Amino acid sequence: MMKIGKVLITAGSTLVFGLLSFVGFQWWAPSLSAESLTEEEVNQTAKDKYPGTIIKTTKTEGEEYQIEMQLETGVYLISMDATSGEVRSIKKETIGHAAEETAEKTTQKQLTQNEIKARISSQGDLEQIDFVQEKDNSHYKAVVNKNNEKITLILDPYTGAIIDSTMVADSIITEKEAIAIAEKHVKGTGDDTEFYQPSDQTPYYLVEVELEDDRDAVVQVDGYTKEVKTITWEDDEVDDKDGHE
Repeated sequence: MMKIGKVLITAGSTLVFGLLSFVGFQWWAPSLSAESLTEEEVNQTAKDKYPGTIIKTTKTEGEEYQIEMQLETGVYLISMDATSGEVRSIKKETIGHAAEETAEKTTQKQLTQNEIKARISSQGDLEQIDFVQEKDNSHYKAVVNKNNEKITLILDPYTGAIIDSTMVADSIITEKEAIAIAEKHVKGTGDDTEFYQPSDQTPYYLVEVELEDDRDAVVQVDGYTKEVKTITWEDDEVDDKDGHE
């Protein structure tokens, strides 16, 4: 009877240990298989949580992302878990630090378009890149095609970091379509094109067209409707709203 008892106790202990081991493995398995979020995913998570503009994103050795973000009330440093995307901490940076960053950028050399192209080569096939000159927020704006989807990238002109990434609606016409519409409208040859996506109106293209009589016209083509919105002729002071055919 004693031997049978010992066997039962041993068997029971083995079963309990096995169950604990199985449960423990199941608890640890997700963390072992979990992958770190990409920089793009982390940036999107941050923008979903806080309305603002991302200045810089850095991944630390401790599986954490440090995101510097411009909000309405100032510049904040957000620490985010690289696996779960959970915000670990958020703190406002001092004015002195922000001023230091501004001073650093004024002495830092601006990247060329070719250097920017090299830095975003992994983002997709480059379709268009422009330098947008603004008083306090100059940047590069690039449109790439990845998996048949167009993505607009806003890039820091000094570091090449992606400040913003926006999917371009499928219904927006291509640059080639805009050129063809402009050429047909004023009967000339397209020379240069710029794409604009302002917040207060629909996206549009500005297409520079050269005519046979050596005149130049800048034709504004709506990105959705394909409508020619305005035509500005060389040396004209005001827009001609469809006044020339």
